[in-house]
Amino acid sequence: MYDETEIEISKKYLTEVLAAIDEPIVVLGGWAVRFLVNDRYRENTGRDYLGSRDIDLGFHMAANPENSAFAKTLEKLEKDLGFRHVSFRLYKEIHSETGRELAPEEAKKIPSHLIFPMYVDLIVDTITPEFKKHFGFLPIDEPLIVPIFTDKGNRSTREEFGKTIWLPTAELMLAMKMKSHPTRDKEHKRIKDVCDITALLLFGTLPEEKGWLTRHLTPAQLDKFRKALTPEDIAEAARIIGIEQDVVKNAFAKYKLM
Repeated sequence: MYDETEIEISKKYLTEVLAAIDEPIVVLGGWAVRFLVNDRYRENTGRDYLGSRDIDLGFHMAANPENSAFAKTLEKLEKDLGFRHVSFRLYKEIHSETGRELAPEEAKKIPSHLIFPMYVDLIVDTITPEFKKHFGFLPIDEPLIVPIFTDKGNRSTREEFGKTIWLPTAELMLAMKMKSHPTRDKEHKRIKDVCDITALLLFGTLPEEKGWLTRHLTPAQLDKFRKALTPEDIAEAARIIGIEQDVVKNAFAKYKLM
């Protein structure tokens, strides 16, 4: 789905970012999905699950943003690792063929199709009243990550790249992906969401009891996802991750998601 060179660049910077920031580190998004499903996916397919182009990290925001883990991470990414701001995102411009970092002036002289923007998104559980005043921008907020910080039963802990990271449970990650899918304005991101949802349904560790998704998503959100999901999405996701289309359809049907 994504160019393998871009995935390797993202993995390289994921390693650098994790090495630079303080534990516990909450990894979200596509890299979290890979960590959650990769062992079982590899057992079934003989290859690694998809990586991610972006790096998503989660943060709990207390009343005082100045001394928060978010503030410390932001400072390290900017000052120590040289990431720059564009709106609420941090990024570097990387030569897509060589993997070399490009200075801003250098990037202006290179064709855009040879530039890979390496994004890091810092996602908060809530936006505190003083946030914009202190940081000068508003971040991505995702209330679904609150349980990761408040209840150890809603996270898993593992060692990656020499650091201890926290991951959301497969059910929480699934809920986040289902929530985001209908809002995607770029086709490749929508299809990646369906790939990740499929992988979590088939290879994630999910609850046995019925109705568990309603712990995280409202009936309206579930209905919005069902209406946004198309047969074409499912067919393309099945092709990309190398799973038979009927198997993918059955996974969605089992949980009444289509």
